[in-house]
Amino acid sequence: MDSSSSRKLLGFRQIAQEKLQHVFYSIPSEKDLIIDPALIKPLEHVCGASWLRKKGIDKIFKFDPKNPPPKRMQFVYLITSSLLTFKSVLDQISGYQSQTSSLMEPDIRNKQYHVVVLPSVLASFEHLLEEEGLHGIVELYNFHWDFLQLDESILSLELPNVFADVYVRKDTTPLGSIAQSIRIFNLVMGKPHLVFSLGENAEKILQMVLRMESKQRSNAMASPVTGNDNNKADQNSAKDPEYAAMLIMDRDRDYPACLLTPVVYCGLLLEIQTLNSGSLIIDDDANKIKTGKLAFLQQPDLTPSPSKQESSSLRMSGTQDMIYLEHRYRHFSEVIGLLSSQAKALGLEGKAYSREMKLHEMKDYVTNKLPKVAAVKKELFKHLRLCETIVEEIGANFEKHQMIEESILTNTNRKQIMNYILELLSSDAHKYNTLRLICLYHVTIGLTGEDMTKLMSTYINAFGYRHLALFYNLFQARLFPDTTNISKTKMLSQISIPTLKTPFQIEANKLKQLPTDSNESVSTSGSDRDAGLSTVTPSGINMAKACPSYVFNGNYIPLVTQLTHMIFAASSFDNLNTRLGHLERLKVSGRVLQGDCQGSVDTFPTPRTIKELSASCHKAALNQLFPLREKTMFIFIVGGITYAEIAACHLLERNIGAKIVLSSDRIIAGRDLIESIVNC
Repeated sequence: MDSSSSRKLLGFRQIAQEKLQHVFYSIPSEKDLIIDPALIKPLEHVCGASWLRKKGIDKIFKFDPKNPPPKRMQFVYLITSSLLTFKSVLDQISGYQSQTSSLMEPDIRNKQYHVVVLPSVLASFEHLLEEEGLHGIVELYNFHWDFLQLDESILSLELPNVFADVYVRKDTTPLGSIAQSIRIFNLVMGKPHLVFSLGENAEKILQMVLRMESKQRSNAMASPVTGNDNNKADQNSAKDPEYAAMLIMDRDRDYPACLLTPVVYCGLLLEIQTLNSGSLIIDDDANKIKTGKLAFLQQPDLTPSPSKQESSSLRMSGTQDMIYLEHRYRHFSEVIGLLSSQAKALGLEGKAYSREMKLHEMKDYVTNKLPKVAAVKKELFKHLRLCETIVEEIGANFEKHQMIEESILTNTNRKQIMNYILELLSSDAHKYNTLRLICLYHVTIGLTGEDMTKLMSTYINAFGYRHLALFYNLFQARLFPDTTNISKTKMLSQISIPTLKTPFQIEANKLKQLPTDSNESVSTSGSDRDAGLSTVTPSGINMAKACPSYVFNGNYIPLVTQLTHMIFAASSFDNLNTRLGHLERLKVSGRVLQGDCQGSVDTFPTPRTIKELSASCHKAALNQLFPLREKTMFIFIVGGITYAEIAACHLLERNIGAKIVLSSDRIIAGRDLIESIVNC
């Protein structure tokens, strides 16, 4: 990524600081900050403790509903837009109010309690404030940090529960905050020539962004005071954008990329440990595999450990961890051997510097070299601990599990797949990962009524009947059949004619996402593979594995990667129509369409499908854009992005010499997606 784009991406932090500073400056005198623990890590990407103290924050506390901090001065609460959390905050404030003298009337001009809500204050907050009798005592503020840069070319909004709210509860409230952030992105980076949206929610976000930009433009033109601002906005829209194209995609358009088990190192790290704003929690006593299994299925560790290791964290950022940068996109089978060799090299390096050294050489080594070696050893030890956990928790059944996933994708060995899932539920049941495999089976092949009933009853027998409503939530997210009409499902399964290709396979083959089903895939020549040639980039990608499907052991190419590749590879708009015209949910907008056939400016262009545009007056202008002179794209996935998708896109980026920035509301693994539905 060039320096100008990198500097502009870092500018989002400055924008977030300006927003937060504006909130703090609107609250006079000193104040204490009480922050929701879930927001501590994300806030570190915006500012530090010293910056907060310069803005008038005296002391910083973690929010704990049961243990409120001592009341000294004004309190500023920083919380997420969760109604339960807000209720706990109001209960705490009511407790402080009851401690004051009942004879003293509260001074509503100088409020003592301020609640900053991320990303926005909900209407239900205002109603609850009145019901609790605290209206006029508590002041509410909106705050959203927009994009946080977690790594090079990786951004995140760090919004909690977007998938559960949007896809399960059908609550589209978070889409407004996402649209606002993308509007800010357009202001900073310039509006792309082409904006693609795939999915219902992605289309809603795109329409919101267009309405916001149209309203801002019309307000600026109507107000004579803001004439200069209007000229600046016009100049900003006239300059060349940093990214030629933007792609906004719904998570439910490509569930397999989230439900399949990745083989790249960074993807497997999220399978075993929790990620919080780019920091991976390393805890040997608790990981995602252990916490998801039934207690009686877990083998107790009878061997006493010599010393209990404290939980630590690992920054999954190539700019801060060179070991992670080197290995993050490698196949996991390569990582262990390379880390072991690295550990041996560090040991030999220490011995080499200790032999026959003169006094000044020893002093220089202890002062300069030794601290660096010790720091590298400490980071290397973290990676070795994580690799050991992956082998212990996943390694035993990994190959068999990969074979079952390949069978699911290719629609072969259905009986073997069902037997494997039922065996897992009876002998090695995992609350989330087993359900994840069931959902993958339904999304790709489709569950019959008989299989659905069998899997539901076995899962409920294993984990309890309280999970009965869970399957309705899965149905809402299109991950399970309709459980409210089982008799109809059984009838349809009895009269259905067995097909060699499922709808998923037909669609995936059109887009060449299944290398195992299609001979046409992006790969290196056979002579290179036979010769065993491999060129490794600084990011740890083996360039001999030129097909992005390597992130799933050669079984599947993520949809977002394939769409990006087809957009970059299109020689003309007609060629793009041939490749992607069958996707009815793929809508196109952008700067190139902000004008009608007569040349006048259309302030609110309606997104249209590729087929519609190929028959419109915009076709000539669109054909002039292709092939894209600059292969640059900004990608946003609504509902979470996985490291497998990130690795596949970055491999494509290096193969074709493109520049791709990926972002989402948060980075997830398949287990996280299922857990959000279970806890919905």
